[in-house]
Amino acid sequence: MSKNWVILLAISALISLGCLFTQDSPAPAGNPRPTEAADLKATVDAAVTVTIQATIVKVTPGQTPAAKTTPTLTPRPTLEPVNTAAKRAKTITTSLGQQVDVTVQGFDDSWLRFNQLLQAINEGEQILGVPYPSPRVTMNRARTLSGGFCGHNQMSYAPRYVEDPYIVDNSIIKVRVDKDCDKTFASVAHETAHTWFHGNRHANWIDEGLANAIEYQILETNPEDRETYPPTTYCESYRNIRELESHGPGRVSQERPIGFKCNYILGDGIFGELRAYYGDRECNRRIAQLARREENDTNEEYTIADIRRALGGEAPALDIINRWYSGEPEVRKYRHLDAVDWTHTPTMDGEYIHFSGITSQPGLVQDFVLGKDSYCSQFPLYEGRQWVASVADPLPAGWRHSEIPKVVTVNHHIYPTTGEFSVTAKINDKALANMSDLSLSVTSRVTTGVDGKCKESITYSQVPVASGQIPKDFKVGRHYHLDAIQWISPPTISGNTMRFKGKALPGAIQMTWQEGFCGQFFFYESDETGYHYIDNLNPMLPGNRHWTGRITGEVTAQHIGADGTFEALVRLSDNALTGYRNLVLLVKTQAIVDRVANKCGKSDVLSAVDIR
Repeated sequence: MSKNWVILLAISALISLGCLFTQDSPAPAGNPRPTEAADLKATVDAAVTVTIQATIVKVTPGQTPAAKTTPTLTPRPTLEPVNTAAKRAKTITTSLGQQVDVTVQGFDDSWLRFNQLLQAINEGEQILGVPYPSPRVTMNRARTLSGGFCGHNQMSYAPRYVEDPYIVDNSIIKVRVDKDCDKTFASVAHETAHTWFHGNRHANWIDEGLANAIEYQILETNPEDRETYPPTTYCESYRNIRELESHGPGRVSQERPIGFKCNYILGDGIFGELRAYYGDRECNRRIAQLARREENDTNEEYTIADIRRALGGEAPALDIINRWYSGEPEVRKYRHLDAVDWTHTPTMDGEYIHFSGITSQPGLVQDFVLGKDSYCSQFPLYEGRQWVASVADPLPAGWRHSEIPKVVTVNHHIYPTTGEFSVTAKINDKALANMSDLSLSVTSRVTTGVDGKCKESITYSQVPVASGQIPKDFKVGRHYHLDAIQWISPPTISGNTMRFKGKALPGAIQMTWQEGFCGQFFFYESDETGYHYIDNLNPMLPGNRHWTGRITGEVTAQHIGADGTFEALVRLSDNALTGYRNLVLLVKTQAIVDRVANKCGKSDVLSAVDIR
């Protein structure tokens, strides 16, 4: 080749290179033009990306995706930017260099939801080390979703669907924002994770379990959003995953999911235990093998064989997989952080329940606290997942109860400085004794707001209530709370006559009628469903005055001492209290009257005692 010909080729190459630099091509990722940088600062919360880089600890420093997952930054038109109150749209560059068209619309605060979606994409990439596998993502607000779900991700697949059915062209996310779906960021994180994990029609537990595993890790970097306890893994419908697969429950019925939520529950169980075994870093590395990517190894649905391949490389891990899939997995039926060391797990003996323990940190429990309208209980009782009652306070001198509690403390010792507690409570609702799935929860310190209402607190432990013997030293043989009345002779009935005698605080008892007086004594019946009002016990009328209309009972003779002692003779109407199996006499403080409305005001319960 001649020297002149070589020079000519060199000049031609330089000219071509110059043409390349004059074309209007997209700026390289990570090096935007000045105008683009300013626009990003104005429209995208840069702090999100900074926070991600500072807080994510799931990826090994310097870790890079496998060679075949390195994103291909093919030049393409960018999304026309939109930034209004209800819609935000822009082409963003993710933390692993992927260009994604992001559109968020339909929200009152679309700018916030845009940043949440961007955060979920970037943190998902960092956790998995796999670029976001869709060139487009659209998130819309949904008013309703079938089955009551709070989020949904409907994939739009690429034209080459027949050859490779898992190449996503657009990830279309819908989320609800309402009182029943108040954890919006959790829904965004979960549905975003589905872009990596989807397409398993016969093994939904793989998709839902893996999406949950990523969601929980994203939420861990956001203290205000993260779950406060590990999720329950108890599935009422199926014993293990193989049973779940064989029944193939649909997502929805007419009103709610049927068994489908067990895909989330059992998926949490298997992948949660694998995370605990491997640790997040190693488990995420293995999970990444199951993430759908732009270049897939398979166009088949994942099965248990793929889970064993990716996550069962060690014998203990394989045992975990096999136990959850076809064995007898140990499930978490109750939510807990296990911050309580139980010295006596909750035991029910007849009408009493007793429990004691010590919290892992001082100050997690406190002595009983009264709210303005309701008691802030650290010890609620549940049947399954349904709240049924709370252990009420031991009624200090203030007398705050206006109704008979279902469960009330009769003996308790709580030491916040050490975390020790011991509680014995009386059960006034016989229905609780017949509940087969009764559990007791222990929550953190409870507080009241400026309105006097109880604030929510974190659940620290939840354990089943068992049947057994309670030490007699803890029992107090009273019908109701600490009994502000000492009964000398509890109410007894003989024919149409009832008698009772007791002692209360001076001035607490008043049995003589006066203008504007509201009753202090009431007849109730107690049964398996609680307490049911029957009628008032009418006070004694002065002189020769008589009650008009039907009465159940009236005081005909009485004595009230200055020291608070009292006794009464009561005349009952014929057959007035026949037919009732468990009669109770309820005593309240001196009743007051709202003279403006001419109605009885609220008064506090002093005692409820069986009528014999």
